[in-house]
Amino acid sequence: MDEPRSKGADDLSTVTDMDTVPVGLCVLSEELMFLRINETMAEFHGYTAAEHLGRSVLEVVPDLEPVARRLMKQVIDTGMPLGPFEIAGETPADPGIQRFWMEYWSPVTDERGEIVGASVASVEITERKRIEREKDNALRLTERRLMQQTAIAELGQLALEDVSLQIILEKAVELAAKALHVPLTKVLAFEDAADKLKLVAGVGWNDGLVGIASVGTESDSQAGYTLMAKELVVVDDLRTEQRFSGPELLRLHGVISGMSVPIAGSDGRPYGVIGIHAVEPCTFDKGDRDFLQSLAAIISTAVRQQAAKLHSSLLIREMSHRAGNMLQLVSSIAAQTFRHAVDPLAAKKAFDHRLSSLARANHAIAQQGWVDTRLQKVVEETLAPFTGKIRMAGRDVLLPPELCFDLGLVLNELCTNSIKYGSLSAADWVVDLSWRIDGPKDASRLTVVWHDPVTAHITSSTASSTGFGTKLIRQLVESKWHGTVSVEQEAHYRMTLALPIPSSTSAPL
Repeated sequence: MDEPRSKGADDLSTVTDMDTVPVGLCVLSEELMFLRINETMAEFHGYTAAEHLGRSVLEVVPDLEPVARRLMKQVIDTGMPLGPFEIAGETPADPGIQRFWMEYWSPVTDERGEIVGASVASVEITERKRIEREKDNALRLTERRLMQQTAIAELGQLALEDVSLQIILEKAVELAAKALHVPLTKVLAFEDAADKLKLVAGVGWNDGLVGIASVGTESDSQAGYTLMAKELVVVDDLRTEQRFSGPELLRLHGVISGMSVPIAGSDGRPYGVIGIHAVEPCTFDKGDRDFLQSLAAIISTAVRQQAAKLHSSLLIREMSHRAGNMLQLVSSIAAQTFRHAVDPLAAKKAFDHRLSSLARANHAIAQQGWVDTRLQKVVEETLAPFTGKIRMAGRDVLLPPELCFDLGLVLNELCTNSIKYGSLSAADWVVDLSWRIDGPKDASRLTVVWHDPVTAHITSSTASSTGFGTKLIRQLVESKWHGTVSVEQEAHYRMTLALPIPSSTSAPL
């Protein structure tokens, strides 16, 4: 073969000439064999110049062979120089690391003017590309953070407006999808039974699932695990996840990566979970995680605001109802106390005592908003004047406010009787008060036991069934709550009250 020459250029036939140029240079035959190469180009590939000669690109740098073959064909077909353009690939010098070059290809002809190969001039631009990528990444990250901050501001403003919680949830999942660049977002909320989480808002799910689909709260689901962890959970790859299996809902949609975080509720228990999911491996940095937690915090605030509005409305109606009942109760107590009173001063003292007890019981329950109330709180408030004289034992339970209020009145009557004839009138005696919940959840009963070791009750006429206190106790326990009252009067005084309570209450704290 005749000596190849660069078309329209000075002769690059000598290695010495090529090495004097601070650029990677080589001459390739049509078959991509290295005919000449300078040290700079050789260093790019991780071999010496001598090791290149007589070998093909395929042997020396296999990663560059496809693009070299394509470029050689273009040079031969067009007879025109190509470039400058970028190429990239791995070389033996840095295996596993992609490097970049800016190259210029020019036809090489023999003495007859026929194109027999190409000369290549190359400048490594790996560092420049790294700087460019960092700048691009920084710009994209800045844009991403700006979008996330704007989304937080938008959702926060919406939460301050008088809109429904559902509108806030739908906006939250929409903003999450855009700001985190994921196709699937969701809010799961506890259903009434509290054993499942319903998909109440979402983006990207199959038609008909939002508002209908639900997942379990067990630890094998991502949402259930998130609730148990009580913190943000990041999933790098659901296919290899070991902490939980993931619900069918995620697998049906091809979910691979994602994040989820609990949403705090208004009563100490979670409202649900907000989650975002991708169908390809994704990396979420601290800013992304903070953003999702911020959305959860805003939703939590909206949940609490809605609960507070509902509670306020219910409280106003309940207090209006209670005010009427309270007046009737005070009137009844006054009439029963004064009707047959022989001593007006003693009757007034008894009435004041009962009125104070009523006020204390009402205060204890009103503090908790006339909702299911801690029995221990009501007992402590009602019996506050007798601190140190009554030993209390019983698991703290939640009971209907009406029942707690009536129990406060019952305990006051027992105290009144004991002040006159029992242990509360003696310096060294103590009354024992205990309570417990018995029976299955759907038919539970509250049992309250008042044990007074002093036996003076036995001979007291006021302790009989004709006294106002006893009548009030039986009326409340037996007539109103369909319970039972039993009294033991042998070596002590013991009254046992048993009252059925609704299955929706009696929840232990």
